[in-house]
Amino acid sequence: MLASERAMVEGHIREFFDRESLLSLDDPMARELLDAIREYTLRGGKRIRAVMLILGYMAVGGRNMEKVRKASLSMELVQDMLLIHDDLMDRSPERRGGRSLHEHFRAVHRERGYRGDPERFGDNMALIGGDLAEALAEKALLVSGFPPRNLVKALSLQADMVRDTGYGQVLDLCSVELPEWTEDQVLKVHHYKTARYTFEGPLLIGAVLHGAPERALKALSDYAVPVGIAFQLTDDIMGLFGDPKKGGVKDISDLREGKRTLLIVDALKRVSEADASTLLNGLGDPKLKLEDAARIRDIVAASGAVERSRALASELTERGRSSLNGAGLDPAICEALRELADEMLGRA
Repeated sequence: MLASERAMVEGHIREFFDRESLLSLDDPMARELLDAIREYTLRGGKRIRAVMLILGYMAVGGRNMEKVRKASLSMELVQDMLLIHDDLMDRSPERRGGRSLHEHFRAVHRERGYRGDPERFGDNMALIGGDLAEALAEKALLVSGFPPRNLVKALSLQADMVRDTGYGQVLDLCSVELPEWTEDQVLKVHHYKTARYTFEGPLLIGAVLHGAPERALKALSDYAVPVGIAFQLTDDIMGLFGDPKKGGVKDISDLREGKRTLLIVDALKRVSEADASTLLNGLGDPKLKLEDAARIRDIVAASGAVERSRALASELTERGRSSLNGAGLDPAICEALRELADEMLGRA
């Protein structure tokens, strides 16, 4: 079911941008920005947030699939906004196998011989592009055809989700800059930056589009938050040690960016002063060498931090899975959510 829903969402993304292109400002540069966002959106991705919105809707008895698929585009467009701005903050040159939006427009500036600074032009276009993606996300909900009362609740939830993700990003930025960072702070970042906009927000938005009662919303939240944190813990393991299904380590970007993951925070509490110094000296070094990154991985692995992160992710996943028991939600959808949680846990 998940694969088929992803395919359906892709089709609706194309239709949405086709319609929006007809309504947008009749100027080449404005259309070029819209086309760049379209291409950025359609490059790929698991569409997990769109699928979570659809599952939240179906879990409470919703069955108008045409409407909910249209509404689910909002999640992909919110993600566009967050990724475009994240790429800009991290100075990332690529996203999903292509240029990041700011790099795309820097290249446009150079290739066409525009006046001024190509870097500033690219950065500014990306800022506007992210803002435009968020506006389009709101519109995708509004034109989906659900009752106005439900749409108001859904838009309010979406606004809360974007707000909390912003707070999570602030905390994440501080984690790189501050001298001390704790396990509780790591988990708070994962809650606000990952669990809210990848799992909880989409599920709740889908559910309120069908007018779900508070009991159902609580059960979905109790599933989404721990599973979302577990998802990020697993991502952090893959970020440091690589995806085992793709041959292991591919890059060292997380270390170069200085991310204070639970792996790093946990290891620092347990290793020798010399090893802790090696970790801290390498963390956040934009010129970190491969051999130094390998030494950091060895230190983290020897500390037992990987096993403890995996154990916590497993515990959180089980807590989320069990929250669906007796919640009065659609049994088939509950089983799909449990399977999805297991699949994400088993990635690393």
